[in-house]
Amino acid sequence: MKTIVISNRKGGSAKTTTAVNIASGLAKHGSVLLLDLDTQGHASIGVGCEPDEKLGVHSIFEGATLSETFIPTVHKNLTLSPALSHFDVYEYADLRGILKNRFKREKIADFFDYCVIDTPPTFDALLKNSLEVADSVVIPFVPHHLGVVAVGQMLRALYKSAKAQERDIADVSILPVMYNPHINEHKESVEKVKTSFGGEKLLSPIGVDIKLAQQFESGKPIILDAKRSKGMKDYQQCVKEILQRV
Repeated sequence: MKTIVISNRKGGSAKTTTAVNIASGLAKHGSVLLLDLDTQGHASIGVGCEPDEKLGVHSIFEGATLSETFIPTVHKNLTLSPALSHFDVYEYADLRGILKNRFKREKIADFFDYCVIDTPPTFDALLKNSLEVADSVVIPFVPHHLGVVAVGQMLRALYKSAKAQERDIADVSILPVMYNPHINEHKESVEKVKTSFGGEKLLSPIGVDIKLAQQFESGKPIILDAKRSKGMKDYQQCVKEILQRV
């Protein structure tokens, strides 16, 4: 099983949109587990479900098994562990290694080809648990100055996590989102990322498409839509490139 963490500490970076579309796209190539670790629960909504008030992925920090939180979604090959909407990570003193332990003890890798994790936009125990199991990290960013700064901050968090665990750093992909090639700031920001962090890390950009926002109302990721759109084609290309990397 390859575990792909979608993360950016800056809000508004299309992190959840990216998570649900990558997970749904990968479901065409194998069995996928989507973990909605952001307590807002938007990834759950994005695949036709709802965050739970009683049992969800965050329940593993309260003693539950991960597998008992699994529910079906809009795609037969995509299983969701929904967000637990009331969970407060700051109520707990030490949550280190719990997700990694659940993966190992429940042999999650025997049941899925891919795991996609949508993380909260904070450097807390939830993100740290995600990075502990990451084979690959995708960092979506809006191409402007603060977006570039956020990429650097996320990379530093990733390096810090790898050093603390004494493990190799996960493969990193950087994904420009809401990209408009006619805006100079967008082009300059992508070039800055390429220069600062390496062009080999860049994925093909996701352009502006209002349907990407509308997909959450329908509960169906745009990549599964029967009607082809720009957003659909962009995420199909994104999934193709991720498959090549992992």
